[in-house]
Amino acid sequence: GLSPAGAGLRPPLGRPYRRVSRAPTASGRTTDTGLLPGLAALHARGDINHIQVRIIPGKTFRRDIEVIAAVAIPSIVHAPHHGHGVNPCAPAAYGSRPLPEIRAHIEEAMSRTSDAADTLGAKTIIIHAGWYEPGGRPTAREEFHRFLDRHFDPRLTLENLPAVFCGRPMLGTTAEELVDLADRRIRGFCLDFAHLYCAANYLKIPYSEALEPFRALNLRHFHLSNTEEGSIADRHLPLDHPGGGLPFPDVVRCIRTRPATPVSLEYRGPAGFYEAQVTVFDAIFRKFP
Repeated sequence: GLSPAGAGLRPPLGRPYRRVSRAPTASGRTTDTGLLPGLAALHARGDINHIQVRIIPGKTFRRDIEVIAAVAIPSIVHAPHHGHGVNPCAPAAYGSRPLPEIRAHIEEAMSRTSDAADTLGAKTIIIHAGWYEPGGRPTAREEFHRFLDRHFDPRLTLENLPAVFCGRPMLGTTAEELVDLADRRIRGFCLDFAHLYCAANYLKIPYSEALEPFRALNLRHFHLSNTEEGSIADRHLPLDHPGGGLPFPDVVRCIRTRPATPVSLEYRGPAGFYEAQVTVFDAIFRKFP
C-alpha cells in the first residue's frame, strides 16, 4: 500500500511562514489515506503546500495511489526503506529471506515507487542508502552504486541518516559520504535535520560543524522533526517537545538560505496535529530571524 507520512512547508517570502504538515512520508500506512480529507483542508487554507508520500508495497497499492492522486495536493514520494525490505546498500543485512527473494521485492518496490511518482506528478523521490553489518562499509558503498545501476531515476534524492539505528551502522551520515554515494548520478539531496543531530551527537561534534558541509549541496528537500536532547536515536518528536534538543537557530538559518526548498514535517498523525505543528514552526521561525 501507500501511506501518508508528512506534509511540506515552504519558507516565508515577505509574509508569515506557512508550513505544510507531512501527510505521506516516513511512517504512513495504507489506512493513512483516511487523513487525506483533513490534509486537503489544510492545503486549501494555505497551511501546507505539499504532502510526502511514503511507498509501502502491498496489495492495495494501486487503489491507495489513486485515492491520493484524487486529492490533487502537490506531492513528493519517499521510497520504501530498510524497514520495508528495501535496503539498497546491503539488501540481505539483518534478514533471513533468500537473496533472490529480497532482490525481487526490491525490484517490485522500486517499480511501484516510480509508478507512484509518475501518477502523482512528483519530481522528487527521496531514498535512504540503508544500514549494513559491522565492518561492511566498503562493501555497502559498492552495493549502493550497484543499486543505482539497476534502479536509477533522475528524480532520486538522497537523504542523510543517523550514524546508527538500534546499534546498526547506517550509510550516508555526512555530507561528504552522501556526495560519494551519489556518484555524480544523484544530483539532489534531502537534509533531515533530526538525523543530522543524532549523527553529530554520535560523532561528538557540534551540530553547526556537522551542518556546515551540507550548505554546499544541492538541497532539494528538508525533513524536520525533533528528538531528545543528546540522543543518537531518531524519534520524530513534536517540534515543541519539552525534552527536544534540536538546535533551532542553526536549523532556521539553514532553511532561510534556501527559500525555494520545501520542508516536510515527518510525523504520523491527524490533520489537527499537523495544524498545531505548523503553528509551532511559525513561532520558531519568527523567533530566529
